[in-house]
Amino acid sequence: METPTNEFIRNPAQVGSGVSWTMTAGGVMWAVFGYYRFLLPHGQDVQWREDLGYSLILNNGLFVLYNLPGVLALLMTSLAAFRYVAAVQPGKRKLGNVSLVLLVIAAVFGLMAAAGQLGQFDALTTGGLSFGVLFLGLALFLAGLAMTERNTSLRRYGPAPAFALILLGITGMLVLLLRPLMFALQLLPLFIGAAVCIAFGVGWIVLAQVPGLKHPAAH
Repeated sequence: METPTNEFIRNPAQVGSGVSWTMTAGGVMWAVFGYYRFLLPHGQDVQWREDLGYSLILNNGLFVLYNLPGVLALLMTSLAAFRYVAAVQPGKRKLGNVSLVLLVIAAVFGLMAAAGQLGQFDALTTGGLSFGVLFLGLALFLAGLAMTERNTSLRRYGPAPAFALILLGITGMLVLLLRPLMFALQLLPLFIGAAVCIAFGVGWIVLAQVPGLKHPAAH
């Protein structure tokens, strides 16, 4: 009995322009999110209240403007990555399967962030985006490692997809890991976070062009 993964491998055309465009659009959204969320060009949208233990939204419009690109980016790239990773993983591999589970979790956090946008609740939005990008980055990193373990993947797609996934995964995890250094501890300027998030977005645009996605190898 054929698994869905094997079916994708034998029919690589199923993963093509649709996933590529979703990755590209998601990458653009990550870059837009990095600019707005970290540089705050129109001023603060939320303010932490120590007495309440959570952040109050100061401007509903800015709250949506600053966060909605990130919500869309997380949902689009999680979905596109799931399709892509499922296609390039040859057979049942533990790391590959773990990465797929993590991508589903990332998408769930994306939905949580979307709920925070609809309900105008900062904790849901910020938590969903923060943990979502962490799980997304970890999933990409593990998927890249899984590809390097299999000579079949390297022969079929070359080394570019594997190393692109690894680098993109590391960048995604940095988006979350840098947050406490910038906001809580204030040890790094905010433009560092913007730069990392924009680099994460550019990485998705680059991944959309690597071999095995737009032009999968024939069998």
